[in-house]
Amino acid sequence: MLRTLTAVLFLLMLPLHSSSAASLVTDANGILTGARGILVGVNKYDVLIGDGSCVGLFSGCDEQSDFPFMPTESIQARTALLDLIITDGRFLNSPSLINGCSSATCAILTPQMVIISTTQLATSVVQLDDRIRPATLNRFIDRSSDSKLSDIETWAIWVQRPTNNVPEPSTLMLLGIGLLSQRWLRTRGKRVPV
Repeated sequence: MLRTLTAVLFLLMLPLHSSSAASLVTDANGILTGARGILVGVNKYDVLIGDGSCVGLFSGCDEQSDFPFMPTESIQARTALLDLIITDGRFLNSPSLINGCSSATCAILTPQMVIISTTQLATSVVQLDDRIRPATLNRFIDRSSDSKLSDIETWAIWVQRPTNNVPEPSTLMLLGIGLLSQRWLRTRGKRVPV
């Protein structure tokens, strides 16, 4: 009976080996400053939400290599970020709790490289407003735009996580292996040599 229970426990813990779900990051005051582990396509990204100019935050804001996403991926990224914010719920009716926003409306800008002119850049936007439903949209902005000068928009700075081919064991899996080892040692010690 105990062996069957131990085997069932072990099998139940196997799917728990990758336990890195996406999560929002807040500072000590409850201000949203970013997110960790957001899956976009096959890659995971961390996000820093912050103020500054596109030129300063994105290495000149003038080449595709300055940005992590092409237009299609940018739409996936903003949707994943919005889904995480909706799931959490704290910031939907309080956009002023997002780093860089101090009004009842907040636009979180994810840049993408689409050449409109020498001065304009396409962005994917997560739009939060305390009066209307959250939305995602595309918007063109000036490359010289500085969100420090605005209380209604901020930047999402996406950084791809390095690919890790070795899965990290979860705490429950390690505990299960320890319990199985202890059980094995106990039953092994009770055997009578012939």
